[in-house]
Amino acid sequence: MQTNNRNQPTCTVAIIAVTLSWLSSGAAMAQTHAPIQTEAALKKVVSQQVDTLMSAQQIPGMAIAVLWQGKTFYYSFGKADIAANRAVTPETIFELGSISKTFAGVIGAMALERGDIKLTDPVSRHWPQLPATPWQQVNMQHLASYTAGGLPLFMPDSVTDKPSLLAYLQQWQPQFPPGTQRVYANSSIGLFAHLAAAAGGKSYQELFSQQFTAPLKLQQTFLQVPKSAEAQYAWGYNEGKAVRIGTGMLLDEAGAAKASLRDVARWVQVNMQPAQVTDPILQAGILRAQQRYATSGQMYQGLGWEMLDYPTSLSALTAMTDPEFVRGSAATFHVTPAAMQQNSWVHKTGATGGFGAYAAFIPSRQVGIVLLANKRYPNHLRVQFAYQVLENLQ
Repeated sequence: MQTNNRNQPTCTVAIIAVTLSWLSSGAAMAQTHAPIQTEAALKKVVSQQVDTLMSAQQIPGMAIAVLWQGKTFYYSFGKADIAANRAVTPETIFELGSISKTFAGVIGAMALERGDIKLTDPVSRHWPQLPATPWQQVNMQHLASYTAGGLPLFMPDSVTDKPSLLAYLQQWQPQFPPGTQRVYANSSIGLFAHLAAAAGGKSYQELFSQQFTAPLKLQQTFLQVPKSAEAQYAWGYNEGKAVRIGTGMLLDEAGAAKASLRDVARWVQVNMQPAQVTDPILQAGILRAQQRYATSGQMYQGLGWEMLDYPTSLSALTAMTDPEFVRGSAATFHVTPAAMQQNSWVHKTGATGGFGAYAAFIPSRQVGIVLLANKRYPNHLRVQFAYQVLENLQ
């Protein structure tokens, strides 16, 4: 078994084969369903969708939660560990990939609530060793909204610690004027959360465990899975090989979280119903993370979360998760963030080398969904699955 933190290139033949399977599974999943009015109907629809998806994408295991009518329904399919013949359960721990950014966004928002940082602060205010050009022009909101000017998706392999991170950032130059282009990047929101934590005199890892997972009672949510939970940690699969994510600078903040289905469903629930959170700073951070800090296409960028006005269409949702859009698109920067809107489709995709994840919810309807899989598969299929379920809930 191997551990990695980068995706490996695939050959052209493999890409063609996978593309055909995307099309076939997408067509099958796109079939319309009757309105879902009972728990039995929900279970049937989820099971049918999963059978199609797992077969077409050769996914070893999936865990799915649907939040509806004030309840959470859990469904588990397949294997968490093929070699050990270990089944997926709601307690199985999956890698969340970029869903981690929704945690980072709220932790950063809590720093805003405490007054440790301001969105308008130049980045160099929180790391004085950075040069004035460009870091006086790039502010904390630019980092949080991926509009700093083209930071890389991943930090180069040469960046392994804080001194090498500083050296890289000292020589970095933006490709675009700050606030004009959204270029999705782990390094962007990762640096935002890293500096936000440091401004309060803590490490991100300390805040994550002490002020985030503990008060929310997310007991199976980790940056590094401890030995006590190792038996619940699924293996991811990439081209038939069992893999897990490695480590890297800013990866904890941007993509390294692992959690069980129950915990991710709990996270979706508190984002739909922040009033249930008793810690006032945490509650305010959750609300602030769903404000709108930049607009690109039909998508509004929150702190980690991404939103579209609701009702929305499947084509609009898939367009906003298309790889070309993610790589870069024109943005409108909101100097004054726009208010949170209850009529929103709020979501986030996530992936590592061997896992694929998706979480979405609609505050005005109080419905949500979590999809966790131990194989990476296309974003549009995750969105399509969620849309078919949520839009048919009555």
